[in-house]
Amino acid sequence: MTTTWDRRRAAHLYLRAGFGARPDELDEALSLGREGAISRLVDYDAISTAELEAFLDLFAFDLDGYSDVPYDRFANLLRWWYLRMQYTPRPLEEKMTLFWHNHFATSINKVEAPQLMYAQNQIFRSLGMAHFADLLLAVSRDPAMLIWLDNASNIKDAPNENFAREVMELFTMGVNNYGQQDVTEAARAFTGWTIDPEHHNRFIFNPDFHDDGPKTFLFNRGFFNGEDIIAILAARPETASFITGKLARFFLGGDPSSALAQRLEEVYVSTTGSIREIVREILRSDDFGATAETPDMIKSPAEFIVHARRVLGDRDDPAWFDYWLQEMGQALFRPPNVGGWRGGQSWIFTGAYLLRINIAFAFATSPPRWGDQLVQWETSRFFEDRTFGSADAFIDFLVDRLNVVAPSATLRESLRGLLANAGDPTGWTGTWFDYWGRIAIGLVMSSPEFQLH
Repeated sequence: MTTTWDRRRAAHLYLRAGFGARPDELDEALSLGREGAISRLVDYDAISTAELEAFLDLFAFDLDGYSDVPYDRFANLLRWWYLRMQYTPRPLEEKMTLFWHNHFATSINKVEAPQLMYAQNQIFRSLGMAHFADLLLAVSRDPAMLIWLDNASNIKDAPNENFAREVMELFTMGVNNYGQQDVTEAARAFTGWTIDPEHHNRFIFNPDFHDDGPKTFLFNRGFFNGEDIIAILAARPETASFITGKLARFFLGGDPSSALAQRLEEVYVSTTGSIREIVREILRSDDFGATAETPDMIKSPAEFIVHARRVLGDRDDPAWFDYWLQEMGQALFRPPNVGGWRGGQSWIFTGAYLLRINIAFAFATSPPRWGDQLVQWETSRFFEDRTFGSADAFIDFLVDRLNVVAPSATLRESLRGLLANAGDPTGWTGTWFDYWGRIAIGLVMSSPEFQLH
């Protein structure tokens, strides 16, 4: 399928492979063309984050140490990740970090150490587009995961099967692709994987607690250890199908076509599980191009908030970020269970859409807070000091600026109804934008179309 490359499709790409696009990002995407824009997002390692890191350093978050007040450290962790998502020059890097956080769902409610959740989050960021086997091994050795799924206490005299079961059911092959013997033998292989008692943020292997006897796992026989189990799982065809399918659904909002599913599995095998190449293939696919025509994937609460703030272009202290996410059902670093958030229609539970409407209008009309100061975002900067000859010209600008990929006739009519009370467009001034412009922005951001990407 050949698609026309325009601002609408560029916005769609940046919504699904990031958190929305500012005008300069859309301009760059258009100049690069579709393939170039995809490469710019996917091959992000060449893009410097020095400016972002310097900005974050100003906050002195101190995330990787220990604190007498762990709640404060956790609050800083939430603020730090929110700022990364909003200001990153590598949007797909943070989007993949969010994906893997849900895939390897781990909660601070059990881990109880913000510095370990921070270290795990950094694994997702540094290896989120690497080879799946490398990511799986790093997460399996991660202290937060060792605590979360009880492998830190897995010893040969009393094997704990929790991690062994979940690594197959949720992290690699999926249900019905293994038996109880495989769980038992994998648990034996992972014995001795634990945490350094003197340095709690470090993995160690304790041979005294390891069962070094022969094991039979997925029809393989040998003196397997944990690394062997990870390597076997990463190479399984069931894992290729499970991981590529989950990645496809994350970007497509539904199951891939049979042709794309097969192609993704072939990419997994031919690249030994390169996540980067799998994601590239998804974004280049006809399946992905078709989703721009009828976008129907509901933004998660984090995506909704970060997108709104990015397109408004204002600075805002993220201290409130966690409160809104909890109210909308996505408390980061606290997934509901090891299976993570279900997503999709589950984001729109009773009262959730009303809450999104309230948040949208609060963002549009209320001054955000930066530290101890209220910082009113400038409508003149948002509207670029433009003049509009008609209400329709204003509406076209607004839906483009807010990345509304498929504005409905209903939304346009609602905006026309609002603007009918706003006077002659040729007379709109800065004062007009401060009042009517903000209401119009709130109306768009509270619309059903803005909840979709």
